[in-house]
Amino acid sequence: MIQKFDPLTSKDFDKGLVTRSDVLKLDMNQSPDCLDIKWNFDGSIQKRLGSSTMNSTALQGTGGWASFDFGATSRRWLVVAAGTGIHASSNLGVDFFVVQTSRTQTYQYFERSKNVCIATSDAYDVPLFWNGTGTTRFETLAPGSAPSCKYSVNFQGFLILLNSLARPRGFFYADDDLQLVSAWPDSFDLPSSYDDEITGSFILNKRLYVSTRYYLYRVLYTGGNPDWEYLKVKDFGFVPRTARIVTLKGGEVAVGEDWSRRLRAFDGSDDVILSDNIENDNSMAEFSTSRISYAGSGLVINHSVYDPIEQEYRLCVAIGSASSETTHAILINARTLAMYPYSNQRFQSMCVAESANRQYLIGVDRSGRVHVINSGNLDINLAVDEHYDSPFIYRRDPAEVSKASHIDFYLTPTSSGTMNYQDRSDFSSVYQPISATTGLVTTNSVNLIKWSVDVPSTQNIYQFRLISSANTANPWKLVRIGYFLEGMGIGGN
Repeated sequence: MIQKFDPLTSKDFDKGLVTRSDVLKLDMNQSPDCLDIKWNFDGSIQKRLGSSTMNSTALQGTGGWASFDFGATSRRWLVVAAGTGIHASSNLGVDFFVVQTSRTQTYQYFERSKNVCIATSDAYDVPLFWNGTGTTRFETLAPGSAPSCKYSVNFQGFLILLNSLARPRGFFYADDDLQLVSAWPDSFDLPSSYDDEITGSFILNKRLYVSTRYYLYRVLYTGGNPDWEYLKVKDFGFVPRTARIVTLKGGEVAVGEDWSRRLRAFDGSDDVILSDNIENDNSMAEFSTSRISYAGSGLVINHSVYDPIEQEYRLCVAIGSASSETTHAILINARTLAMYPYSNQRFQSMCVAESANRQYLIGVDRSGRVHVINSGNLDINLAVDEHYDSPFIYRRDPAEVSKASHIDFYLTPTSSGTMNYQDRSDFSSVYQPISATTGLVTTNSVNLIKWSVDVPSTQNIYQFRLISSANTANPWKLVRIGYFLEGMGIGGN
């Protein structure tokens, strides 16, 4: 139990991809193998959208070390770290100008503290600030005083810097009215083993939590001597850049990846593992959390964002060894509690940016290109090659032979493109060649498009796959599946 009124458990996250070993217990809301399929809040599933590139000229050097939406004065800036520079755009990434040129090519972090943007980095670069005017650049924060740290956060009227090179569990703080000029004399260290270090922080239900590799701490400002009190609340920590605040079942929680590659939700007191249903490698699906790579660059290249537009927590990860960039994303839909994986998610950082009073999900790749995610039908000029595999279908028991007649698919009238149907039976690992195809055309003449596929087969177990041909049309959206079986007794086929 994690939520006060409606308990949140791992069993709630039972829609979408499910890679459990008990594959014969899955229903039509679950798939043992799907990729680039979205589970919508209304119960439908669809081929996902792609992304649209914004900047015709790539940012210099390796791009996407960080991205951040920063509102200042009458302008709103998309701030991106690329190469050794920091760049700012006032038109959602179409055009940039340089606001800093002396950063290390590694992961950077931007946070708002009062009216300025604070920049820190994994390389312990000198902390900087920017007031967001188009005629200024990032400047050194409290020169000679502010410690060079990895992370920053503003809480209860203080700018807090976390994890310095000499003190990896260090907690440094200054009044945010004096943050630019303070001598920064105040600090303390969180207690832990010598090899532990702070990996980030988050504010949950108006309380500050600091994560190390091994623990979660609740930190409160009390005033007096000492100024702060801390309490270890959990014996796990989050991977850097993966913890985000999400509302699940009416309650606010922090969702992130721990160092065992599991997704956890934490509500300030209790936690629950969310990823039980996608943990095992079932030898069918391309994605499972057990396939997230420890090799190559390891877990530190993983990163997340919460998309308030689609109500999705999106975690980009590397599947496969020796990878220096992310390859896939696993999404948690906060409305349906479904989990589903996407491929070709080679973003180095992501953020939600605002332009003209609208929010957009932004991703920046290593080549320095900025993309609006969930826009268009291509991924950086590559086709979205989705597939949806049905659960294993049988009449009453896998031992019963059944004869199939046909299967009906009902799609929204906005669906278009060419859909293809494949099938296999009796636990075969190979799908038969495409046996049915339909061309979908957007229409206003019907409320739903019905596609019937003849299935003249006899078997114990049946499974089908849906794919579509790459095109620039609206993706298909499936609202119902009807499958018809006739029992023929017990036996093998």
